[in-house]
Amino acid sequence: MTKMFSKVLLTAVTAAVMLSACSKVPDQSKYIPKTAGVVLSINSKQITNKLVTNGLTMEKMFSALQDKDTANPAMKAWKDAENSGVDLQNNFFVSVVFNGSQQSYVTLTGGLKDAAKFEAYLKKNLPSFTLQKKNDFQYVWEGDQEAVIGWNKETVIYLRGVDANKLKNGGLPGGMPGGIPGGGFDEDEDDSSAVDSAVATQVRYEATDAQATWVAEADHLFHLKKDESAADISAFHDLLKNNADLSVYVNPEPMYASQGAAIPANLKKLLEGSYYTGAVNFEKGKVVMDGVSYAGKDLADIYKKYGKTESDVKLLEQYPSDNILGFMVYGFDFRMVGDIVKATGLDGMANISLRMYSGNQNLTLDDILNAFNGQMFFAASDLSVKKTPSTVVQGDSITRTDVKWVFAMKVGDKAAFEKVMSIPALQTFVSKQGNKYVLAPMMQQPGMPALNIDDKLITVANDQPTLDAYLGGKGKAGGLDNSFVSKIKGNPMGAYINFEKIAAAIPDNEIPESGKAIAGQVKDLLKDATAITHPFDGKSQHSEVVLNFRKQDENSLVQLVNLGTNVAKFVQEEKKADTSVVY
Repeated sequence: MTKMFSKVLLTAVTAAVMLSACSKVPDQSKYIPKTAGVVLSINSKQITNKLVTNGLTMEKMFSALQDKDTANPAMKAWKDAENSGVDLQNNFFVSVVFNGSQQSYVTLTGGLKDAAKFEAYLKKNLPSFTLQKKNDFQYVWEGDQEAVIGWNKETVIYLRGVDANKLKNGGLPGGMPGGIPGGGFDEDEDDSSAVDSAVATQVRYEATDAQATWVAEADHLFHLKKDESAADISAFHDLLKNNADLSVYVNPEPMYASQGAAIPANLKKLLEGSYYTGAVNFEKGKVVMDGVSYAGKDLADIYKKYGKTESDVKLLEQYPSDNILGFMVYGFDFRMVGDIVKATGLDGMANISLRMYSGNQNLTLDDILNAFNGQMFFAASDLSVKKTPSTVVQGDSITRTDVKWVFAMKVGDKAAFEKVMSIPALQTFVSKQGNKYVLAPMMQQPGMPALNIDDKLITVANDQPTLDAYLGGKGKAGGLDNSFVSKIKGNPMGAYINFEKIAAAIPDNEIPESGKAIAGQVKDLLKDATAITHPFDGKSQHSEVVLNFRKQDENSLVQLVNLGTNVAKFVQEEKKADTSVVY
């Protein structure tokens, strides 16, 4: 993507949060192919209403950031985007398409309200602009980037090839997070290093071959049949119908298919019809994230086999503190993993490896999976951050962070558990004393966690007093929202984080004087977060994450944007102050 075009799309995506009106199911979704592994959708209408109604506009944001520089490049890019012909009131999609044995690619798809303006914009800003036509769409070939910018009367598509392996390892095309290179607004910025790095990740094509390949693929996208489009997949269609502010769709099947023989055929079959969708909505005083995991027929049969596993909230209720920072309780039947491994045909290999590893114990995969109940719990509490005298430099001090924590996991079948615990490799770490296991003498070093294992529970804690208090059963978790804890019961997973307590534990004297105002705003932003996963209903599993803000009477996105603007302004001022120092 050229620096110029990346500005248009980056600004357009930003603008999507400022403008209004879009259809319930965006027309542009029909240009997303079924082979898309990941799709991010930005719903302008939902986001716009939540910002504009609170008095936030692009002009106000830029005004807050610019000093006396009336030639603010960000404002200029915004004005250019407004006149580019791109429909800033429509949805925008970022898609990663895994194209089997061929090269994979990324597309940016948006609405177009004035094709003539868009053509004029490209002509003005692209030195290599050469308008070309194919069938019923026009395009410009970006030779340096080996990318196509194509458009018809209603849609613009940017398409560029990428190395799928780089994407799966966390690399994205371009020079900035999110895969939009040159996204900065500095007109003098040199993009050469970012471009070289991005191009280096691509499969090398002769220029003419690359152009033919990607123009043909753009042509294919503009003319997708209904059964070739991701919109034909109910999980994707239902996600967009919900009109979330932000949506993410993941289809693992094309990702694995692109690996060819590297992925067992049985695994590919097992994942058929499995998808994940996530919807994010910014509401008053909170951000709500709804996730849905869809299981195909074979995977659903495995889920159904083990019923509705519930988390054991009692593991939480005996935690010995009323100052809990966060916790997670989780119920998962490990035998489900065994069925998945068996379905892929890899259980034989796993058993051979385990027998070699366990000596004369002849340990099997079933032994391990049966040994544990699958009920797990973790909690942390009583955070303290303070300065203590240094044990290395006399007269100096160090900042020490202390926190109490406990991890517990229930034991399952006792015979299988004893078999697992008896393998020689574990004897280095634990030793048996009576009817329980403790850390082996060589492991009992200062700073090591405390451990207790019996035939009912595996428990690890930050120190022995915390462990003893937890196992004593006399503790009672306090300071929690009981209404939330009650919602966990009957569900496989529940989690909680208290941001207020974490922020309160950070001493003000640890924060530089110049940053205290911003730090105070950050500390005052969030209250807590909760997460619940519901049981599998035969076809899918729903989860909900709620991020609660301290200020409940203002939209969460407005609060985030205001904080982001203040942080950006602070960084600007710090840079100015730094450059004004004479050395």
